[in-house]
Amino acid sequence: MTSWKALKWMSVFVPAAIVLFSGPTNAQQARPPMHCQFIHSGEIEAIVGDAARYRGHPGIWSLTSKHRNFNIFNNESAGMITGDLRSKRNTVLEYVDDSTSVLKREPTANFPVKVRMVVRARSPYYLDTELTVRDSVDLETVKSLLGNNPFLGNERQVSYNCYVNSPEDIRINFLSGGKWERFIPAVHGGPGSSIAPAYLKDSELEVWPQSDDPRFHWYKRYEKRFDEPFYYGRFGNMVLILVFDRPKLIRFYLSPSGGGDSMIAGQTSPAWDFEWLIPRKDYQANKDYTFRTCLVYKQFESDEDVIREVRKVQHDLGYETVESLKLK
Repeated sequence: MTSWKALKWMSVFVPAAIVLFSGPTNAQQARPPMHCQFIHSGEIEAIVGDAARYRGHPGIWSLTSKHRNFNIFNNESAGMITGDLRSKRNTVLEYVDDSTSVLKREPTANFPVKVRMVVRARSPYYLDTELTVRDSVDLETVKSLLGNNPFLGNERQVSYNCYVNSPEDIRINFLSGGKWERFIPAVHGGPGSSIAPAYLKDSELEVWPQSDDPRFHWYKRYEKRFDEPFYYGRFGNMVLILVFDRPKLIRFYLSPSGGGDSMIAGQTSPAWDFEWLIPRKDYQANKDYTFRTCLVYKQFESDEDVIREVRKVQHDLGYETVESLKLK
């Protein structure tokens, strides 16, 4: 197996090469479009890229820490790939500053959605993302015409793929019934591929439609549910925590092999995916919908420290919480 030292070198080489292309375009000198940008703050460094690579996966191409110089996302793909930008070749990268990038696209006839995704590195180890989507037509009325259909069943889907790179433990960790649940489905598309919130009634959950070609996580909901809108995964001595706003709409969906081959012999890399679902009754065309996720990438201390970080993100960024839902 490739030595850890060699893996660290490969992980550092790509960011070092790409940083040469970061920064705003000089107006006095014609240059080709920027396809990726190196951003950094505090302990973390990231590369945000558009759909220019052959797999057409815009998102976070790389995320590393000074405590672990190894890209935690698939080197041929990305993390935080929203379905509203995935494989959309008209996705454009916009430089804001050395800690902030924007990915955006304008509506087209075959995918009439305006998208803007902001990615911002924030000291000491936070990566804030904010996605805004606006459908220029009612997608439910034209969904049969779309090859990549974001309206599934009776909900507008706002999906994300997180293809992670060779964690030793491929499970995610979340609270269920007040206890820690550490879980990944046994096989791709197997039982437990979808996880719903515990704080919603069954009547508030989506009902998947009948289909001859159902999505891999339909009808395969895990028997346990998550108590809070976050989960975390481990990479050696590091932890990646994903904290979500709008908890009523969030769902997790998982695959043990969706991230592709692993650098660990005999193992695959998982997909730690998620999605927001806008119910038909709350959906309309020509309206902005904004969804926020904070990635916390730091040295692992304990489960209790994870909870502290979740609460800090929710407080500092003004995220909606499960407690605030109870007051409505």
